[in-house]
Amino acid sequence: MMVDVAGRYAWMRVRKCYRCQDVTVSTGHHADSQVRTFVLLSTPAALTAWQVGFEFGAFDVIAYRRVFAVFVVSTVVLVATFIAPDSGFATTAWSRLVLSLPLVYVAADITLLTESTLVTNVLSATILLTGPYIVWVAARLMGFEFFRLAQREQAAALVLVVTIGVLGWYVGHNNSRFLTCRDFVRMGDFVPDNCVD
Repeated sequence: MMVDVAGRYAWMRVRKCYRCQDVTVSTGHHADSQVRTFVLLSTPAALTAWQVGFEFGAFDVIAYRRVFAVFVVSTVVLVATFIAPDSGFATTAWSRLVLSLPLVYVAADITLLTESTLVTNVLSATILLTGPYIVWVAARLMGFEFFRLAQREQAAALVLVVTIGVLGWYVGHNNSRFLTCRDFVRMGDFVPDNCVD
């Protein structure tokens, strides 16, 4: 009987030690997974921010591909808020209005309202400003890993993406310092008004 008790306590000590080691390993693994999540989420977001910023800076418009991408995402998310209204997430009138703005842009395009430069600029600016909110709502509804990061890491990722987007706009707007007209032509792209030969 005494041997059993001693054996049981010895097993508990080993188990306790194993748990200590396990916690140490998982903490290191947790840190690695946090960094990996940060990089995996920030990189595509930063690339997109750079492209949108550069195009807006160089051409003063958002490329139709980006508008259509935002249109598709916002439409899917908008429909999801009606399919699952009990979720309580993004189901307010204000949220649904923001999510429907890309629909307004496409409707304006179909009815030729975008032939007016003022209408095009207002709608483009609206898409640019509401795009991050639409992406945020979509990411929340999909249970994106971003929201498992610590708040400090979430803030760092957002600041990084916004900074790269602004930097992209700056490089696009001042493309004559970084590129020539031939660079745009070589890629089969439009040539900005302020490019140099």
